[in-house]
Amino acid sequence: MSPAAVEAPAQDATDWKAQARKWEERAKANATAASKLAEIEESKKSETQKLQEQLSQFQERATQAERDRERLAVIAKHGIPEDYHDLVHGNDAESLAASAAKVQALITANAQPKNEASFVIPSEGSSPSLALNGDGIESALRKALGIS
Repeated sequence: MSPAAVEAPAQDATDWKAQARKWEERAKANATAASKLAEIEESKKSETQKLQEQLSQFQERATQAERDRERLAVIAKHGIPEDYHDLVHGNDAESLAASAAKVQALITANAQPKNEASFVIPSEGSSPSLALNGDGIESALRKALGIS
């Protein structure tokens, strides 16, 4: 072996140690920067997810408000009293209209006729207790009709 061949590896060994330390320091710096970047991306991802959740909640509320508006419009169109609003239901305009028509039919079927004769005396609040073959009934009728 020549003396030049022995000296070359010795110089390379010190250069490799310095290079190894330099690359090790760079790797540590890159690892720190990479972890910070990951944290930033994670925080942005969380904000994005929060915004997406809020968006979906707002869309759901808007959809519900639109359904309520359609339902109330059908109720107003059919003139259904407030006590019967909970009976009107449906997923679309056609089912709401059909439900409102049924409720309206039930209301009109169960309504008492206004011209029906009543046997209640308004001033007394009960049925007359007069004999049908006496003067009492005649005087009560005259008084009710305003005949002297």
